[in-house]
Amino acid sequence: MPQNSQPNSNDNSNGFVVPYILKGSREQITHTVYILNGLGYAQLTDWGPLQPTGNPGEFITIMMRYWIWR
Repeated sequence: MPQNSQPNSNDNSNGFVVPYILKGSREQITHTVYILNGLGYAQLTDWGPLQPTGNPGEFITIMMRYWIWR
């Protein structure tokens, strides 16, 4: 199972970055971010600011997670 860890320049293991992208209304995104926070999966501060997509009422946010297989 992957372990969440910060990248280390001295680490030669098989790590990779996974982008998590949420797209939808401001309310849908906020609700999902709070659920993931409540589950202990992601902190509220892990997510980038909401950005408009160009479609009315639609926003996007992203979180980058670095995984290392152990």
